[in-house]
Parts: sequence; structure tokens; C-alpha cells
Amino acid sequence: MVVFEITVLGANGGPTEYGTQCFILKPARTEDPELIAIDGGSGMHQLREMLVQGQHDNESYDEFVPSFYEHDREPIEFFIHPKLSIQKGLSKSLIQSLKRQEGHFESANITKQTFKVFQGITDYYITHPHLDHISGLVVNSPSIYEQENTKKKTIWGLSHTIEALQKHVFNDLIWPDLTAERSEKLKLKFLNSREVQKCTIFPWDVIPFKVHHGVGVRTGTPVYSTFYIFRDRKSKDCVIVCGDVEQDRRECGESLLEEFWSYVAENIPLAHLKGILVECSCPLSSKPEQLYGHLSPIYLIDELSSLNTLYNSSKGLSGLNVIVTHVKATPAKRDPRLTILEELRFLAEERNLGDLRISIALEGYTLFL
Repeated sequence: MVVFEITVLGANGGPTEYGTQCFILKPARTEDPELIAIDGGSGMHQLREMLVQGQHDNESYDEFVPSFYEHDREPIEFFIHPKLSIQKGLSKSLIQSLKRQEGHFESANITKQTFKVFQGITDYYITHPHLDHISGLVVNSPSIYEQENTKKKTIWGLSHTIEALQKHVFNDLIWPDLTAERSEKLKLKFLNSREVQKCTIFPWDVIPFKVHHGVGVRTGTPVYSTFYIFRDRKSKDCVIVCGDVEQDRRECGESLLEEFWSYVAENIPLAHLKGILVECSCPLSSKPEQLYGHLSPIYLIDELSSLNTLYNSSKGLSGLNVIVTHVKATPAKRDPRLTILEELRFLAEERNLGDLRISIALEGYTLFL
């Protein structure tokens, strides 16, 4: 049964500035146009592009994905596991809910439709404050003061995220402080690692976990990111959405990833784990010192192997969808997304992880988990 609809506004890991990380989540088949977002690297521009596509594209899955490497476009089946259910553009249930609740939505121009969809994003869960995860949110933020916008937005995050946004972004220098006390429409709210938070608009639990994301170039001190578990309280089904991450830094005395996988295995039956959206930024050819707080296929498979060991299932991680995000563009001959996907699938088979369904997160598509 499909429980989650996840629209990929952006999954690019840079250095190109377009389509950086942002995912929109909603319960499957609901009639409410309200949404939550995980990260805010992309925003209204991508929403507008998806609305345009929805007007002109047919429903065929025989389509091609922009690549600009060996070929400008590649068949979509090169990137997606055949058992992953996807749809190009925004989900039909979201569009139908907007048509029902907004009487003039269908006849409005694309820009007005874009504002309506964006207005529905009431909560942002930010993994960390790097620009490729917040830029769309920041640049889009003045739209909350449009006369037609009656809804508020809340930005949630662990302390390393919220404090950075307060001090370095919404500070009247880098960007107007739209979160100031007199503002009633944009608020920053703190979350605590491992603490269950009830989602404000859906019957979901949200559980954030602090993870490592390299060290500061100048300071050498640890940089942190966040993994989020979203759990439907009725079905108990879960999806995990990850920010940037590296393997545990033992010199810090913190086994953050180890603790996270232990929590997952102890609290989420494998049959209820609908999917993991996780970064794998660089191919196997990358040296450890070139990862800069990210994962390559060998390290991601190490982590999935740890999860497999904890579940101790005779079928491995069979049936689990792993959606790879944050692949970095490089001046290579072949699309690095395809290289990384091939490497991950080979290593997963070598480690006997079962029928692990590995795909690439593609901008402009909605996933059904």
C-alpha cells in the first residue's frame, strides 16, 4: 500500500546551482493541498516547471531524462528500479485537491498556480544550513507576504541548523530578518535529536537524528547534518529522508550513524520501512579526502550492510527502496548518477543485501512509497 508521496523539487549535489535538494512530502491520496518540505534548496522555479510539464506531457513513461554527458538525454529506466512507482510532475492527488479547494486554480495562469502550490508548504524540515539546502527557501520567503497568502510557514531544525539561520542568514544583512518577533508568518523552531515531534498538519511523527557532515575548513571542528524519520501513526509505516552525511568520526567519540541504524532496526519493522532517501555524492574513484563530508558507494553500502546485520533477515533488505540523492556533477564522460547507481547495485549484490531496490532521485518527479 502506498503511504507517502514524495515530490523531488531538487536532488542535485552541486556544483551547478539549479535543482539543489528539496523534497515535498504528503500522505498518499489525501485531498488536502497542505505540504511539508525537507530542505529548501529548490522552490518556486521548479514548481513552475513541473506545472508547465503537467500541461504538456502525456502520461507515458517512455520518456528521457536530461543528462548532458554521453547523450543530452537518457532513458528514464536507466535511473529507476522497475518496481519503484513514479509519476512525472506533481502528483495527481495534489493537483486534484487544489482544483477542488481553489475554485479558479485550473483557469489561473502558471505563476498564480505556482504561488498556490508554494503557499501550501506550511513546514520546512531543514537538515543543515548549507546554501544548497536552503537557497530556494530563503529567496522564496518574501512571497509569504503576498496579499493572497493567508498561511504561515515554520522552519524546523536541530540547533546547529536554526542557530545558523538566525545568526548568518535571516540577520538583516545576508537576508531580511523575516523571522523577527514581529513577524507572524515565518517562524524558526528548534527540534531535539531523537525526540519525537508530532507533525503539525499530518498524523505523522517526525524524529530527527544528528549525523556527521565533515569538518569546518577553517576551524576543523565537526559539522553536523540531520536524518529525519517520518512515521505514519496509523499504519506505522516510515520513510527516512537524509541530509548530507559521512561515516562516523570516531575521533569525536560520537557513533551517530551507528546509533541511528540501531534505532531504526529496533523501532521500525523492515516491512514498515517504505524507503530511504540518502545521499551518495561521489563515485568509487573518489579518494576519501575528496568526499568533504559525503558518501561514495562503498561507504553507503557499508551503512546499509550494518542495517542489514541489525535486521538479521534471511532475505536481506529485499523490497527496500533506496533513493540516491545529492550526486555531484563532474566533468566526466559518463553521467555520474549512472556510474554511482551501477556501483551501488554491484556492491549490494556482492554483499548479499537481497532485492534492494536502488534508484536515483530525479528532479521533477513524484515517488510513491
